[in-house]
Amino acid sequence: MKKLTGLFLALLMLFTPAVVSASISVPERTSNTTWVEDYADVLTPSTEKYIQEYSQKLADDHSACIVVVTMDYVTGEIDDYALSLFNQWKIGDGTFNNGVLLLLSIGDDDYYMMIGRGLEDSFPIYDIQELLDDYLEPHFAAKDYDAGVRSVFEHTYDYMENNIYYQGGGGSSDPYNEGSTFFSGLLVIICMIVCFIIIISVLRSVHRVRRYYEPTYYYTRPRHTTYYSPYAYRPFTTHYYSGGGSHSSSHSYSGGGGYSGHSSSSHSSGGSFHSGGGTSFGGSSRGAGAGRH
Repeated sequence: MKKLTGLFLALLMLFTPAVVSASISVPERTSNTTWVEDYADVLTPSTEKYIQEYSQKLADDHSACIVVVTMDYVTGEIDDYALSLFNQWKIGDGTFNNGVLLLLSIGDDDYYMMIGRGLEDSFPIYDIQELLDDYLEPHFAAKDYDAGVRSVFEHTYDYMENNIYYQGGGGSSDPYNEGSTFFSGLLVIICMIVCFIIIISVLRSVHRVRRYYEPTYYYTRPRHTTYYSPYAYRPFTTHYYSGGGSHSSSHSYSGGGGYSGHSSSSHSSGGSFHSGGGTSFGGSSRGAGAGRH
């Protein structure tokens, strides 16, 4: 029974965000290529034009977007409302989930920035918080909302271009960089193989030099010997090794009588491209977010 209860609670926690998102009513978006909705009427026409132009450029180049929304008030908690906007408006590309939402609730004196799951690795939450604290909060506290939105949008756009997409060169979330990423990885593999071959060649060269120019001599007594002589003498064996090639043994004896036992021996051994179109469909998987302290 306890296991069933735990499973039920886990499923409830999993589907709660989706239920909350669907239960909150949000306004209709003007179009899928409208990147700023100023319902609170706090932005100047020049700022709206700037956001529209550069977010469209981001959509055309990388199928990503930054959507700015201002509200007089929001229903419930601002992060839940941001989640509803994010999912119901389908912010970002449906495959790469690379949308960004900046929501301002003027009457609630609050704001929140949310990103799609596709940006979580390249746009960590502490960078989001730093952008908000440095470029939005000072203007927001002074109620200069237009200047705050303009400033934080500019720096968020620069962050995505320079840190995620490398000014059009493509980053880890850039759908246009899949081919170059593949060839870069292939080049790394080829370089590793070449380095491995060079190392093996050097080691083999060192081994050959040692075999031909550094012979090793050492002496050992025979392990098992039977003598038939009244005289005491110690035969010796000389082994000559030439670095892993052939191995030969020679024995010499002095004295009288006969000898049987160890005999001389010898042995040898060897060694998808996505066009984007500037639209925002299917970005229903939001990731991390940060808001006002």
